[in-house]
Amino acid sequence: MDVEIVEEPSKGFLGLGARNAVVRLSVRKPAEALPQTPLRSGVGVQDGELYLTPPDVSTETVPEIRFGSEFQVLYQGEPVTGEIKLTHGLEPLEVRLPDNRQPELHYEIVVDAKKTKAELVWNRIPGVKHSLSNQPLSHPLTLRLTKTQLTPPTLTVKDVEELVRVEGLTYGLQLHGLSDELLSASKGSCVIAVGREPQPSRQPSIEYVFKESGVNIDEALRIDHYEVHGTEGVHEGAVLAIKDPGQLGEPGIDVYGQPIDAEPLKKVEIVVGEGVRLSDDGLQAIAATSGLPSLQGGVIRVTSLFELPGDADVSTGNITMDGDIIIRGSVLENVRVQSQKGGIVVHGLVSGGTLRSGGSITVLRNALRAHIHAGGVSVRQMRVLNLLRSISAQLEDLEVAYDAIVSQADNVPFENLIRHLIELKFSSLPTDVKSLTEELGQIRDDSTDDTEQYEALIRTMDEHLMAGSGGILRIEGTNELRQFRQTLRERIGELEGQTTVEANVEVGYLQNSHVEASGTVGVTGKGCFYSTVLAGKGFRIAGGVFRGGQVTVNSGSIVAKELGGPTGIATTAQILRTGNISAALVHPNVTAVIGSQSYRFSDTASMVKVYFHDNILTVYSGSNKIHG
Repeated sequence: MDVEIVEEPSKGFLGLGARNAVVRLSVRKPAEALPQTPLRSGVGVQDGELYLTPPDVSTETVPEIRFGSEFQVLYQGEPVTGEIKLTHGLEPLEVRLPDNRQPELHYEIVVDAKKTKAELVWNRIPGVKHSLSNQPLSHPLTLRLTKTQLTPPTLTVKDVEELVRVEGLTYGLQLHGLSDELLSASKGSCVIAVGREPQPSRQPSIEYVFKESGVNIDEALRIDHYEVHGTEGVHEGAVLAIKDPGQLGEPGIDVYGQPIDAEPLKKVEIVVGEGVRLSDDGLQAIAATSGLPSLQGGVIRVTSLFELPGDADVSTGNITMDGDIIIRGSVLENVRVQSQKGGIVVHGLVSGGTLRSGGSITVLRNALRAHIHAGGVSVRQMRVLNLLRSISAQLEDLEVAYDAIVSQADNVPFENLIRHLIELKFSSLPTDVKSLTEELGQIRDDSTDDTEQYEALIRTMDEHLMAGSGGILRIEGTNELRQFRQTLRERIGELEGQTTVEANVEVGYLQNSHVEASGTVGVTGKGCFYSTVLAGKGFRIAGGVFRGGQVTVNSGSIVAKELGGPTGIATTAQILRTGNISAALVHPNVTAVIGSQSYRFSDTASMVKVYFHDNILTVYSGSNKIHG
C-alpha cells in the first residue's frame, strides 16, 4: 500500500484553527508470479511409496533424503542416520516405520469379596497405523510420518448380557442402566448386579444385675480382681445375671444367587462358682445362699458376708471372719477388722484402726493413723522376699570387697575384716537381718497355714545367726559365706515360686498411716501425707500429692500429681525391681530410687519421668534430661 500526504496537520494558536492531516492511500498491484522451472530429478512419495527421478548425468546432482529419529533407514544393508544420498538409486534403500498398534478392547466383570456387588469395567484403546506422508518430487526430500488412528471395537448391550450369562450372575441384575451409547465411551464402569447383605445378628450378652454398672462379656472374661458392687449383699434366690441368647440375622443372597450366612452367634455362657446356681434353661444365675456377690475372671460367686450397719468401735470390739466384711460406718481407735479370705469395704473413715484382709480393701473416705494390709500371706511373702534380696545383694558385695582386700593383705583375720567391712560399708546389713528374723519370728508365733513354706528359711537363719545377737551373722570363713549366699538364693527361688494373691487397696486420703498391698495402692483424694506405703504392683495418686514418708513398689509404676513439698520435706519414691516413676511436679529433697540407683532432686522440676535406660537411671523434666 502506498501512502501520500495531501495536507500537513496544524495545531493552530491556543487551540484555535487546529486541523488534522489528510493522506491518500492506494493499493499496489500484486507482483506477477515468477515462472518456476519444474524439477527434472529428485525423490517424492506417492501412496506411501518412495519414487525417484534420476538426475541428468551432466548435472552430477545426486538425489538426497533426510529423516528424523522415528525412522530406521538402511542403505545397502547398513544403518544410516539423519540423511542419505541415493548414489545407487532406491533399490538398496530400506525405510522402516514405527510398529503399528492394533486397536484393543479390554473388559472384565469385577465381583467384590463378599460377592454382593458385580461391576462391568471396560477400556477401549485405539490403534495406530503409520505410513509415509505423500510429497511431490523434491531435492532434498525430508521424510514425514502420517499416523492414522484405528477405532477400537465396542461392547454392546447384547455382549454384556452374554457376559453376565457366562459369569453366572443371576441375582440383583441391573442391566436397565446400560446402553450402546454408554458402552461406546473410551473407558468406564457400571454396576450390573447387587446382592442382598445378611442382616446383622444380635450377639448373646450377659447382664450382671447385681452390679451398679454394666460389664460386657469380653470385659468380664478379662478382669481378674475381686470387685464388689452393691454392698447390701443378696439373699438366697436373688437373680444375679441374665443371659440374652441373641438372635441370628436373616441370611443374604450373593449376585450368583447363593445364600450368605449371617454372622454366627458367639458362644457365651454364664459361669457360676460357689453360692450360685444356673436356672434350668441356663439363662439366669441365681444366688444359692445369702451373701456378697462378686465377679472374678468371668465367674459369679456369692460368698459369706458380715455387714455392720454402724461404726466398728469399742462397743463392737475386734471383728474377725473368713468372708467379706462391710462396715457401713467407720473403724475407730484401736479396733482391728480382719478377714482371712475375703475383702473389706469401709464406707466411712479409718481413724487409729487396723484393717487386715486376704483380699482387697476399700476405704471410701480417709485413713488417719491407720494400718491397712491387703493380700494376707502374699504381703508377708513380698516383705520377706524384699529383705532376702537385699541381704543377698549385700552379702555378694561383701564377698567381693573381702576378696579385694585379702588379695593385698592376706594376713588379716576373716572375722575382724568382715566386722570392719560391715561397720564401714554395709551398715544396713545387720538391720535387714534383724528385720528378717523378727518377721520370721512373727511367722513362727502365728502358726498359720503358710508357716510351712518358711520352715526351710527359718532353719537357714537359725544356723547362721548368733544367739541373742539381734541380727549379727555367724560366719567363720569365706566358704561358709559363699554357702550362706547360695542357700539364700535357693530360699528366694522357693518363695518366688509360691502362688500369690493380688489384692489392692483403695483409700480416699492418707495421713500418718501405714499401707501394704500385694497388688496396687490407689489414693483417690487430694493427699497422702507422712505415710508409708508398700505395694506389689504399683501406686497411684494421680490427682493429689504424696508428701513426707516413703512409697515403695516391688515392680510397677508410681504415679503422682505432686511429690514432696515446697519446704523440702524428705520424701522417697522407690521401685525395688522394675518400673517407672512419673509426677507432674517434684519438689526439692525428693529421692527417686529404682533398683540400686537413686537421684535426689535439688530443685523443683515439672513433668518428671524416671526410668531405666541402658541400665542407667534416667530422669527427665519435660523434654530436658536432668540425670542419666
